[in-house]
Amino acid sequence: MRVGYVEIENFRGIKELCWAPALGVNCLIGPGDSCKTTILDAVELALSPRHTLSFDDLDFFGGEFNKVAKIIVTLTDLPDEFISDATYAPYLRGISDDGKVVDEPPLPEKGQHALSIMLSIDEGLEGTWTLWNERVAAGDMKERSLTYAHRASVAPARLGVYADRHLSWGRNSTLARMSEGAAGTQDILARAGRLARNHFKTEAAALFKSSLESVKLAAKKVGLALPGTIAAGLDVQNLAIAKGSVAIHDGQVPLRALGMGSARLLVAALQDYSKSSLCLTIIDEVEHGLEPHRIVRLLKHLKSKDRVSPQVFITSHSPIVIRELSVHDLHVVRRAEDGKVTVRPANKRYSKRDPQAPPRSMPEAYLAPTVLICEGKTEVGLLKGLDDYWVALHFDNLALKGIALADGGGVDNAPALAGQFCGLGYQVGLLLDSDQDPADTEILGKLEKAGVAVFRWDKGCSTEDVLFHQLPLAAVEMLFDYTLTFLEQSAILDAANKPRQADDRFTSIDQVRARLSDATVLDALAARAKGKKRNDSEVLHGAWYKDIAKAEHIAQKILGPHLKDARKGLQETVSALRSWIDDNS
Repeated sequence: MRVGYVEIENFRGIKELCWAPALGVNCLIGPGDSCKTTILDAVELALSPRHTLSFDDLDFFGGEFNKVAKIIVTLTDLPDEFISDATYAPYLRGISDDGKVVDEPPLPEKGQHALSIMLSIDEGLEGTWTLWNERVAAGDMKERSLTYAHRASVAPARLGVYADRHLSWGRNSTLARMSEGAAGTQDILARAGRLARNHFKTEAAALFKSSLESVKLAAKKVGLALPGTIAAGLDVQNLAIAKGSVAIHDGQVPLRALGMGSARLLVAALQDYSKSSLCLTIIDEVEHGLEPHRIVRLLKHLKSKDRVSPQVFITSHSPIVIRELSVHDLHVVRRAEDGKVTVRPANKRYSKRDPQAPPRSMPEAYLAPTVLICEGKTEVGLLKGLDDYWVALHFDNLALKGIALADGGGVDNAPALAGQFCGLGYQVGLLLDSDQDPADTEILGKLEKAGVAVFRWDKGCSTEDVLFHQLPLAAVEMLFDYTLTFLEQSAILDAANKPRQADDRFTSIDQVRARLSDATVLDALAARAKGKKRNDSEVLHGAWYKDIAKAEHIAQKILGPHLKDARKGLQETVSALRSWIDDNS
């Protein structure tokens, strides 16, 4: 069995959600407070074998307890016993091949049988679990629920942050399930209690001898003769071996004392080995307590085709998890202000771009509410440096605004990347040079219509052109001096002399510096700073500032402090960027 569809209404932070999970691993990612954990909780509650769970007013969206909270989980790939006329045949629904839930079972060639379980919570804080379809809702069929045995078979195996309870024989623990259910566990614990009492009686005679003699003497004073056979023993009623009292030990140390990550790894393995769930495994914050190499090992285990549970729901805030999983495993969760939550598969294509590339190269971007795509490393560095400069002026930083920077990989790739993130529900900004337009002449217009904020320098200007031509002379001189800290003087002289005649060439670096107000000199330096073409290739190499650290220094120490004296075009573009940043919170 597996979960084919999830519907949530008025539950905690979710006003409305409809989601069709995929087979295999479903990793929910996205910014904080997007209700990823709430989705896991909702599915687990709806499929819980216990129908005596307690709820409170905080389980209702906005605390509005007068509006019923509903969770409908539709199961598919049902075993024969669920489809039988003797069990749930009248309540069957279907899931069509295009992923839509239909109220009548479809033909085999058009879909699969399905069964919907609804948990509703009313203002009396009572939960009701029923099999649901439109016929039940209309009153044409009486309500009923799964039998306890079937509820146990669909119940998810959940691995929480604290996994130690699964390393003891407690209620609903993995070890208890490995002991053939509640009856098997109770028998084991009863026998363990007898062993403990017998062993204690043997060893306690000497330990409590003095105390027992005092008891006898005190009794004699009131004329009470106690039998000589009294001894210290374990009270069957008050000190029985209860569920959770017996745990796996390594010598004298219980395995619950393992590090959190080790305990979670062991429990994950035990859950699968014990067939804790034939339906679903749930793990919140899959990376919690694990080193990177063990995160990778756990993910490989969860994706193994040998696992009994065919489906896994996990959440993550780890770039490592995003990078290691396939893009087909990733699902982006977004929550609107009105409480409507969407879950979008991250493998959605935009243009001809491979959707697998961004999770591998920029996993951090998937964890932020807003993404600012920069044409290349130079622009990423400039924004990082401006961020530091703005923080010194007491502006909110990019992290506080929930904005991640991403290297778009060039003028043609960056717009497609912006379109991909926009399609996944992110707020997106795009910063491009203006010396070259994208090959797709319509893409920028499409992006702006879709809500992407596009920022560009003045027409015909690259970032290098802007730095040399639109900053004041004092800033250009600082840029020139900074360039000398990582380039040979001869390289700068060659760049400045390239367009000049032989009898007009500079012979010293000081001569070049003295002519930084000359437009022809600035043109030559800016042209070389962009990089050289290798033979007939259009690819530039040897660029001066296409390095995040260098561009970051330039923005923080040179561009930011001199922005107020820069050309109008540069001021307007940076001002528009800052306004967009401030509008995102």
